[in-house]
Amino acid sequence: MPAGQHAGTNTTDAGLMLGVFARTRKSWFWPCSGRNITEQRNTMTTMDRAEWLALRNTGIGGSDAGTVLGVNPYKQPLQLYHEKRGELEPDDLSDNEAVHFGNALEDVVAAEFSQRTGLKVQRHNDMLRHPEHSFMIANLDRLVWDGDKKPAHRGEIRTKALLECKTALGRFTDKSAWGPDGTDEVPESYFMQCQHYMAVATADLCYLAVLMAGPEFRIYTITRDEEIIEVMIEREREFWNAIQGGTPPGLDYEHRTTPDLLSRLYPGSDGTAIDLPESAAHWHAVLQEAKGLEAEYGKQAEIAKNHLRRLAGASAIARLPDGTAYTRKIVKRKGYEVGDAEYVDFRFTKKPKGGDDTAEQ
Repeated sequence: MPAGQHAGTNTTDAGLMLGVFARTRKSWFWPCSGRNITEQRNTMTTMDRAEWLALRNTGIGGSDAGTVLGVNPYKQPLQLYHEKRGELEPDDLSDNEAVHFGNALEDVVAAEFSQRTGLKVQRHNDMLRHPEHSFMIANLDRLVWDGDKKPAHRGEIRTKALLECKTALGRFTDKSAWGPDGTDEVPESYFMQCQHYMAVATADLCYLAVLMAGPEFRIYTITRDEEIIEVMIEREREFWNAIQGGTPPGLDYEHRTTPDLLSRLYPGSDGTAIDLPESAAHWHAVLQEAKGLEAEYGKQAEIAKNHLRRLAGASAIARLPDGTAYTRKIVKRKGYEVGDAEYVDFRFTKKPKGGDDTAEQ
């Protein structure tokens, strides 16, 4: 679903996404302490990564919602299924620069939101669990004050507004995935994350503040959508039941993460030889045909490039009739050594030998 098409989503389209929600103002807490934004940032010092992952694996969180619904470009349902069952280690993003600065700048984003809107926010460190649908959990960034009462007090959420803090600082950040400031046009996975949080926290509104490359700061306003939440709960329930019952979802063959996921699911060779089903012949033919087309078009592209390079000669800029141009410049690269590595070499052969799992390269 393109950004900007959240409002007014019809029931049929919403069926691809999200469950009847209890209209109670209370949600269940995991014991932690909620803190105001002005207080010192709370880091994960009281629990290690294993304990944190164990807590996350007791339910489906907001960042999981987009994956369950098939709108997360960075993870597919089968990977999440294996992670929740403890069969695959979740990606360790602790050394990822984008994740690092996203965490480091969360306070900055929250403070800027308050500065621009005049709304006071409270840090919330407790894990919430839906009072009726216990498989739904939530770790909220901030709660927005409603009047003079603290948003969270003695295990009760006393506000209908939430704040989710994001950063999009990558050099090649696709800003086209984000709509105008003030709308609800955010990447689909984030939109579902906010709907999930509103379902668990009984909220009606979720602000999403994002610091973008530029720099540029935007605030989006996402309202509760009962139709989406209804379908969301049902889909998450089905997914959680599948986890508990050991019934994996199908592999999404077209997802961008599929090659990496297959490498993780089948990291080596067991040395056996098997007979593939009839369907394998079809996919083998598709693969060979695609390789042939790839080679042919690749050859044509190389020929066309040779023509253009010949015409450009030694020039630095070679303009085309429409005003666009090709440029030529010298790029120097330092030499480096490649360390030892191991990978699975998957290729077609007309003369299979045995089931040995090693080969000389």
